[in-house]
Amino acid sequence: MRKLLFISACLLSAVTYGQSSKFTFKLGDEYELPRKTEDLAFFGNPSDGIINLSLKKEELNVLRFDPISLAQTDDKIINLPEATKNFNSETVTDFRNGNYYWIHSDWDKESGKEYLYYDKINVSSAKFTSQNNKMIEATKIAGVSENTKNGPPRGFGGLGKAFDFKVVNKYKYDYSADHKLLLVSYRLIPEDRNDKVNHDKIGLVVFDDNMNKVWSNEFTMPYTEAIMDNSDFSIDSKGNAYLLAKVYNDDHRREKDKETGKADYNYEVLKFTKDSKEILHSPVGIGDFFIKDASLVESTTNDMVVACTYSKKAKGDKTDGIFLAILNKDGKVVKYKNGYYEFPVADLEKFESERQQRKMEKKDDYEAPNLEVRDIVIQGDGSIFITSEEYFVYSKSSSDGQGNTYYYNEYHYENIIAARIKASGEFDWVRKVPKRQMGISGTNTLGFQLIADSSGYYFLYNDLKKNLELADDEAPKYYKEGGKGDVIVSRLDNRGNLTKSVLFDTKEEEVQIHPKEFTRLNGNHLIGRAIVKKNRYKPLLITIN
Repeated sequence: MRKLLFISACLLSAVTYGQSSKFTFKLGDEYELPRKTEDLAFFGNPSDGIINLSLKKEELNVLRFDPISLAQTDDKIINLPEATKNFNSETVTDFRNGNYYWIHSDWDKESGKEYLYYDKINVSSAKFTSQNNKMIEATKIAGVSENTKNGPPRGFGGLGKAFDFKVVNKYKYDYSADHKLLLVSYRLIPEDRNDKVNHDKIGLVVFDDNMNKVWSNEFTMPYTEAIMDNSDFSIDSKGNAYLLAKVYNDDHRREKDKETGKADYNYEVLKFTKDSKEILHSPVGIGDFFIKDASLVESTTNDMVVACTYSKKAKGDKTDGIFLAILNKDGKVVKYKNGYYEFPVADLEKFESERQQRKMEKKDDYEAPNLEVRDIVIQGDGSIFITSEEYFVYSKSSSDGQGNTYYYNEYHYENIIAARIKASGEFDWVRKVPKRQMGISGTNTLGFQLIADSSGYYFLYNDLKKNLELADDEAPKYYKEGGKGDVIVSRLDNRGNLTKSVLFDTKEEEVQIHPKEFTRLNGNHLIGRAIVKKNRYKPLLITIN
């Protein structure tokens, strides 16, 4: 869930190139959550205030802060006697209408029933006005096991360590573009363990912004698990639900057909409606190319837009460009405008070492590596802005010298590739925002947050100050997770001009920032927290002028 940042009378002088920028921020007083609590959510608005929820066994701790002064104004404990050992906090919904709901789940082992509930939160009074309202009742919902006690950090596996697992991530939550509808989706445990036989069964439930149920149903997928991979759920403003899926031609799951040389799979958009159990589906036709990553969102004109990174080659994780398509009124996926938007090498070779640039220049057809689609922004004028990030994972191991071997992942979040398509369908520009981040737990100190408005696009992320001014033939140095860095804002204006500034010096304040958890309050105000140490925070408000 996204979170929030705050503002001050103090002016932070920014280090930039290209043009000057000014940012103001305010850091509130330090506060502490009770020991052994699970930090759940940090949310609110300028009118009602800011709330921090945390959970400790059968107690919910509610802290409230004034949105102007950032002072703590309330501290309440709400008892949850009905919580069982299978109780799990899910998320806090924000419909942007002043209504907030804490969603939590539970499981009754004897009956085999799964439950999802919501409690309505009054932010002004820091109280619940309604509790334990049932949203979903189902049986045998699939999830993933997560270590909740002792042992090494997430991402490690070791010998002789104590673990305590619980099943989480049973539900997925997606909003319509106007944030007035919420889609809750879940997957039932397969009836048959053989993927070549089993057809996934998916539950879909739609709620309005007052948490009234609009419709619900369970659907059996048209393909077996062996050939179908679920990719992306979405919902439109009319309450129709969608699933973007990768479908192989057979259970061999090949990327390339040996005889034709074409893709041995395609992506499909599956549509689910209120009044029918029938699943409507349409393939995403991309010709002789290979889709690498794809996302599905609703546009400002209420069209469902498919954005894909594509390659001319089947092998590897390289990308030639972006392919755009829409689901038309006849339920068919057709290419949007020109459809294909190939990345120009001249933009991709910037902020690389001289050696890497020479390699890129030698290739007649250079492809960007390891790109994953992160954001699709449909602007009011009909233009489309898409961000991708170079993301990859190395599997590694280490020994503690006592015969124990730990296996872990090393996560890399690197350059951002941003592209803008004009409303006319013409390719406007592509820009690289240089960064290199690395860590082993994959926390929210890595990656970036995008904030878009009519003036341009802001990227917030942790980086080193030495990367602020790079020559075109210079690659950025690594920012390592947990290290002392700075919160950087890189701005692309509507013409693609790039400027960079230091937004917040974490070394000076001795705190850690998670840019991906910032939440937009209003206008250019963001709110979130500076992390002092475990369970100790400072509210932080930032304004981008």
